[in-house]
Amino acid sequence: MKLRAKLPAIFLILIVFILTMPAYAFGAEAAKPAIKLFMNEKQLVVSEVAPTIVNGNTIVPVRIIAEEIGAKVGWDGATRKVTIAKGDMNLQLTIDSTTAIIKGKKQTMEVAPVIMNGNTMLPLRFVGEQLGIEFNWDAITSSVHMFKKDDSASVPVTATPDGEGDDKNEGTPPAVVPDQPAPGQSTSGQTATNQPPTTGTKPSVQASLITSIELTDKELIVKSKDGTLQPAVMKLSNPTRIVFDFPNMALDDSFQKMLVKNAGEMPSKHPLVQKVRFSNYSDSPATVRVILDLKDGGADYRVQPVKTPNQWNAVIEERRLTVVIDAGHGDQDPGALSITGRHEKDFTLSTAKKVQQLLSQDKRINVLMTRSDDTFIPLDDRVAFANNQQADLFLSIHGNSAKATISGTETYYYRPESLDFAKVVHKYVTAATGFPDRKVRVADYRVINKTTMPAVLVEVGYLSNANDEAAMYKDDFQSQVAASLVAAIKEYLNLK
Repeated sequence: MKLRAKLPAIFLILIVFILTMPAYAFGAEAAKPAIKLFMNEKQLVVSEVAPTIVNGNTIVPVRIIAEEIGAKVGWDGATRKVTIAKGDMNLQLTIDSTTAIIKGKKQTMEVAPVIMNGNTMLPLRFVGEQLGIEFNWDAITSSVHMFKKDDSASVPVTATPDGEGDDKNEGTPPAVVPDQPAPGQSTSGQTATNQPPTTGTKPSVQASLITSIELTDKELIVKSKDGTLQPAVMKLSNPTRIVFDFPNMALDDSFQKMLVKNAGEMPSKHPLVQKVRFSNYSDSPATVRVILDLKDGGADYRVQPVKTPNQWNAVIEERRLTVVIDAGHGDQDPGALSITGRHEKDFTLSTAKKVQQLLSQDKRINVLMTRSDDTFIPLDDRVAFANNQQADLFLSIHGNSAKATISGTETYYYRPESLDFAKVVHKYVTAATGFPDRKVRVADYRVINKTTMPAVLVEVGYLSNANDEAAMYKDDFQSQVAASLVAAIKEYLNLK
């Protein structure tokens, strides 16, 4: 009787255990960190199948190859072949086959293309390196950092609200990433992979030895026995840190003894830095990685010239907020023509310079201009400039044109994270102009769509309207508008 009484309870426990097994398995799978993709330090949004590691190689949806790397992708359903072309490079890949054809020659890949949930998944590193892309893998954040020198993936945008000309959205030549990195931008001149680098092994015999890593209360000082110290630098978040990768370098014996599982650390004397970490990050090529884990609020670095041989110094200082001011149009792109024959490009440049002058008086702000003279800057180059500088805000200044009866101030945004900034800008500018309030609006302008920070485009007034135009070319009016934009920026950044 007792056994019979227990049987239903035993069966119930077994059923519950069986039913919950998939949940446990799913939970274990979900615990694996998602792989994040970055192109020139801009994080990519992958809305299809998530990037996946297969045999140590990251495979990604074909869209990443087509849109972000800028290649043309073709598909032959009968043969299940993918053709990838960019410039004079031509690759042919076959689903489930590790044999690739590059310019007519066969080459074996480590992993084959596959189809997952209806999406074609391609080996990212193999394809990218054939097309001139370089890679870094950050194991701490499970991130693939890609770098390209030539972005040919620009797509023209044609949205033109309120009958305005499409001069702000025209297709333009692609941005070119400079060979020398700007502060906060990673260089791409090192060999890297999208898989975790080999570490903990004997460094290459060609490597020079780093003999000293010191963080004082002001600066980071790195010394080597010989060789050139010229690191690639990345600023990463979650947690906030600055990463310095010194190529062709290895740690000397004094640091090797401090390593535990190829990672060492030392306390920080700097008020903005929690601790210093270091490792032999890679042995092909030999690379020493130095990481500054930052405290709340973050920090910036500024490379210092040194006369001592085989030494590299960088001041670690409070992070300055970077604001990019974009004077619309320029040179052969004059913008709208006013009713008295004046050009929009002249109004935007004059007003932008006044904003720069006022904003630069606040030492907490680093003010950058996309153009400071009558120069033509392609739209994608303006975007790349702001993104590469990792700016905190982007503000584009324009004058509008439509029917002669239309008057007023409009402020445009595109991405949801830019809405609050747009509201603050519009509040101040409409009060400064005294023109009719034509509201905050959404538009797919390239400079506010492709930038990665809160970005706003303000149409101060209508050059096609007699009242607006008469005011817009007056120096006092421009100064008043500039002061309002500065006030808006400071309010949004909470700078009192």
